[in-house]
Amino acid sequence: MSNDVLGSIMAQYEKNKSTSTGKNFEEKDFSKYFNPRLEDGTKNGETTIRLMPTKDGASPFEEGYFHVMQVNGQWRKLYCKEHNDGETCPLCEVEKALKATGNEEDKKIAKTYKASKFYMVRVIDRSKEEDGIKIWRFRHNFKGEGELDKMIPLFTKKGNICDAREGRDLVLMLGRGDKNNTKITSIMAEDSSMLTKDKAKATAWMKDEMTWKEVYKASPTEYLEIIANGESPVWDKNLKKFVAKGEEVSKKEGTTSAKYVAPDVEDSDVEDDEMPF
Repeated sequence: MSNDVLGSIMAQYEKNKSTSTGKNFEEKDFSKYFNPRLEDGTKNGETTIRLMPTKDGASPFEEGYFHVMQVNGQWRKLYCKEHNDGETCPLCEVEKALKATGNEEDKKIAKTYKASKFYMVRVIDRSKEEDGIKIWRFRHNFKGEGELDKMIPLFTKKGNICDAREGRDLVLMLGRGDKNNTKITSIMAEDSSMLTKDKAKATAWMKDEMTWKEVYKASPTEYLEIIANGESPVWDKNLKKFVAKGEEVSKKEGTTSAKYVAPDVEDSDVEDDEMPF
């Protein structure tokens, strides 16, 4: 195994373990993100993937930040422009403003606007190899019970499981959580094998340089600003942009009306949604 790859992964893992803390927005290629799910009515199952090799000994697990919030009644992971790109993020601005008041209740609400760390890794879904490279996104677990925590022992015991010639497929064992959501209960490594024996697939996969930022794109600024204001964004076909719910332009009257929706401050530690944003 390349010591550079293992060193990169272990350095990243130890650092985060000790820390306490193409298409436009409307068009998404759902075949490009990997999200293991149990079928309705099933209590357990499994799925097999292969982590793609990296260049220059870099860790295959890239880090990114998303705000996990409810939007129009559904949980969404919203790309953080501040943490990922060093740009202004309306949601981070709200978090800072609430913290600055010194009020304990405001500090509690501020936590719901805080960006969370996620890992993104390029994979091949063995059940859908025709889709090519997919991006698997999973949340950093401060308790040491997350997906990366389950994979670290495989790297240390089995070597570079990302290697194209001598790597290993990973079997993700799936079960149900307390809220009936899909959970990865364990991860096992298969015997050493080539990434693929199909030359056409090998060429296509190795040449594919798609990044996670191409799949999990940033939402439009006005979309985030509406959420930051505690309102619900809806798409206005007449204005061709997102507006706050209740401010849609009437086709007949051409008037608008405002409707305020208080921000939801419930616990955001829930099952991941199936949307790539």
